[in-house]
Amino acid sequence: MRAMQDAEQIVADYLAELLTPVAAAAPEPAADVQVVAIEPWKAAPLGEPIAAGDTRYLLCVAAGVRLAVPMADVTHLLPMPPLSPPNSSNPICLGRWRHPSGEARVADLAAVLSPDMAGAPVSTLVILRDRVWALACVVDDEPVDLLPEAIQWRIGATTRPWLAGMSLEPKCGVVGTTALVQWLEKELGP
Repeated sequence: MRAMQDAEQIVADYLAELLTPVAAAAPEPAADVQVVAIEPWKAAPLGEPIAAGDTRYLLCVAAGVRLAVPMADVTHLLPMPPLSPPNSSNPICLGRWRHPSGEARVADLAAVLSPDMAGAPVSTLVILRDRVWALACVVDDEPVDLLPEAIQWRIGATTRPWLAGMSLEPKCGVVGTTALVQWLEKELGP
């Protein structure tokens, strides 16, 4: 149990470090330049616009780390079903789940965070958007409202591009679903 708490703290510290703005001396603007404050939630990361009504998030837990997935991108939730074997030896891919309209590839959300965390207990399959991808994790809470202005957004991140930001209340990472699916496609192939 102690090792799990240590892993949780390491990941929480890492996520907090990723989301801490770097202090840099900004040059003084020229007299003829108008400085305009940009609200970060209006410039959503990675081209994912945040609609006014899209504030509901599903809180998923993977290896003790809490992540918020936009409910607008969640198609179904179901208890973890048996899976077909994966086509890859990559620990991120747990296998495939057949559903009436096709097949979803199942990613271990803990392994997405870090390959060292692969194999953490899972109880829920979270089916995303067009049912091509699903996330294996633990979901034990009702969806929550996260206001865009309460999220510290990561803009232009090159590491973990699917981590769109961090919410301080509740404390969790916010997943950019489009970026996550693109990352999974790149990591695991079509």
